Amino acid sequence: GNQVSYDEADSILVEAWGGNGGDEWSYKLKSPIKEILINHGQIIDSITFRTINNEQNIIDSPRFGGNGGRRDKVTIEAAPLEYLRGIKGTYGNYGGKMVIKSLSFVTNGKNIYGPFGNKGGDGNPFSLVMKEGGAIVGFHGRCGSYLDAIGVYLQKLTTPTTPQKQDDDQKKVEPNEPLLVEEIEIHEKLDVMKTIVPRSAGPWGGCSGKGWDDGVFSTIKQVQVYMNTISSAISGIQIQYEKKLDKTLFWSQLHGGLGAGNDTIRKIIIDGENEFLIGIEGYYSPVDNNGGHDTIRQIAFYTSKGKYGPYGTEIGNYFSSSAARGKIVGFHGKSGVYLNAIGVHMEYF
Repeated sequence: GNQVSYDEADSILVEAWGGNGGDEWSYKLKSPIKEILINHGQIIDSITFRTINNEQNIIDSPRFGGNGGRRDKVTIEAAPLEYLRGIKGTYGNYGGKMVIKSLSFVTNGKNIYGPFGNKGGDGNPFSLVMKEGGAIVGFHGRCGSYLDAIGVYLQKLTTPTTPQKQDDDQKKVEPNEPLLVEEIEIHEKLDVMKTIVPRSAGPWGGCSGKGWDDGVFSTIKQVQVYMNTISSAISGIQIQYEKKLDKTLFWSQLHGGLGAGNDTIRKIIIDGENEFLIGIEGYYSPVDNNGGHDTIRQIAFYTSKGKYGPYGTEIGNYFSSSAARGKIVGFHGKSGVYLNAIGVHMEYF
């Protein structure tokens, strides 16, 4: 059967729902979750995660939130075979602050625990429930006196396989199967979108270099492409995202770019109100200066308004992301001295 791995490197961050009060918190599971302790009344006051490690020791997370409310407990009886695959809830105004008002949890046993908190159903609903093949392996958000915001880390489940010995030269990256989500409802301006979430497409290119994943965000504002003119290859990429909670902008790490110096930089500015990224395409092939590894040679970006690029040189194997109606909400890939591979997270309409 499927196994949940608690290797943090593989998880995908999904942006939090709720308000921007309190302080940021993050808790990645190192072992299966056994209980969730929830303090609640009219809202969710706090949440604590209880896991059991291989030595059968019980480990409690910090309490995320304040001391108010009455305490209830979700017990995942069949852990580790039963695990979380969904979260639902509402957020709204409480005493002038935007906070999490109710929460429910969904497991692969088709069990739904909750709702906890305000059962009246007022507030903005949110929901992320994965189909079989995905698990929630951590949580993050904001908290102070209450639970201000909550988001998750997702992971694609692995089916146990026997490793096969292969030469590096023969390995080609096959696009990952999409990780399907039954329903994510994003209620903003009363638009309801049914979507599918990571890890959707790619990465395309080589399999050397360090894997990276920026996560999933509502808006991408800018992309900077670094082109190495001597090697005719893309040496790096950097993306500016907008956080939906407080509308702050932040840049990802520069993915690649360790061989910088001969770079031409191209900047794409996306008008986030009326324009969004819908697809990428390009070429990859081995580059001598990159140890003969497959490297992205050319990349172009499509938005709802037009095309930016292509940047780089058309050499090697062609790739393109899906033509399904949707928008790009994040990037992942592999990089080192150059950008070796790139993939996208899609939100489908």
